[in-house]
Amino acid sequence: MRLSLSGFAFLLGYVVMVGVASFLEKFSMKQLNPYQINFLMAVGMLVTATPALWITQGSLTVSTKALPLGAPIGLLMALGSICFVLSLAKLPVGMATAISTSYVVLVVLLSRLFLHESVGWMKTGGIALTITGVTLLSWQK
Repeated sequence: MRLSLSGFAFLLGYVVMVGVASFLEKFSMKQLNPYQINFLMAVGMLVTATPALWITQGSLTVSTKALPLGAPIGLLMALGSICFVLSLAKLPVGMATAISTSYVVLVVLLSRLFLHESVGWMKTGGIALTITGVTLLSWQK
């Protein structure tokens, strides 16, 4: 697989936008409850996904063959988003965000199990460092 510079640019955009949004969610909880925030996030996704679909494929259609896998992905992402916003209501934003990044460990393990991707010493070390980093970032005195 060839790595793409534009792929890294998109990831940088993701990190910046999700990082700033996660930070701002905590402030918005003075006026909005977690469910309202999640609803507004869904509206934002609809507002951006609709023109993106139209521009890239000229229609708003989704293949019915893709629905059995795509629909659960959307549902899991939506439920995960609700869980994250609810966690922000109860935890410091730095702690909640740090702990939320540990999903990458689950992704690596699921990729190994179902996609048979290799997990060598470098990835094992990365998992250990991720767990250590999440622990240190979420540590409260």
